Amino acid sequence: MERPNELRRCLLSIMSGRAVPYEILVSDDSRDGAATAAVCAEFSLVRYSVGPRRGLCANRNAVVNRARTDYISLLDDDVVVSPDFVARALELLAELPPKTLVTGTMVDEGRPIVPGNPTFLGFFGRAPRGHYKNINLISNIFPRAAFDEARFDELIAYGYEDMDLCSRLLSKGYVIKHVPDLVNTHLPPPRTKEFARERLLMAARARFYTSVKRYLIYERSISRLAAYALLAPTHRIFHALKTRDWPDIPAAISDMGFALRAGLRERARERRAV
Repeated sequence: MERPNELRRCLLSIMSGRAVPYEILVSDDSRDGAATAAVCAEFSLVRYSVGPRRGLCANRNAVVNRARTDYISLLDDDVVVSPDFVARALELLAELPPKTLVTGTMVDEGRPIVPGNPTFLGFFGRAPRGHYKNINLISNIFPRAAFDEARFDELIAYGYEDMDLCSRLLSKGYVIKHVPDLVNTHLPPPRTKEFARERLLMAARARFYTSVKRYLIYERSISRLAAYALLAPTHRIFHALKTRDWPDIPAAISDMGFALRAGLRERARERRAV
């Protein structure tokens, strides 16, 4: 969205690798997609489409709908794909068991980052030693069939959508395999303070919502849900008091109300669908 230069850098990195994918799909949420479409026209493997312009999760769902392959790797436009990424991914597919998601390593600001499992409060925790519950949306492989069982939740404006998708897929019998040498680099453009603040608030709401869904729908633990509904906003309010972030105090209460209402509606829809 609105980043043709970053997109060109990403596409060049893919096409410069030891191997290239079967197809590259770009779903563009830009207000005026002319610049993005022009970049895509430079690459023969790229299939361009206008996105739904309803947010990141809707855009990801839209591009998944267009995929014609048995496996998909999702990337953002501010990613530089390593020269070995596609070749390594193709090697993995030959031995990948059914219902297996692959997560690699993301390099961000020069540091390798492995996806951490969710903590009780819903934050990204430390990298596990064994059972992975999350992926990197910078370095990954999904079976296309996984998206017949779960989609990105379009109520999530920003943040934790990867954790939510993985929680749903794990509840349906999927497992996550970590492959350390499957590496891509995240190179986001500079952010203004206002933009960073907006994203922080979106992510805080998403953390409440995805955690409520995890305890209510995927784990089906009313006791953990009740404890979370009490402790998560309390923790956030204390942090707001400590940092004198006064607007975040009512936001914590409002966001938990949203999370509970939306989570209960989602559970009711799932029950009707059974």
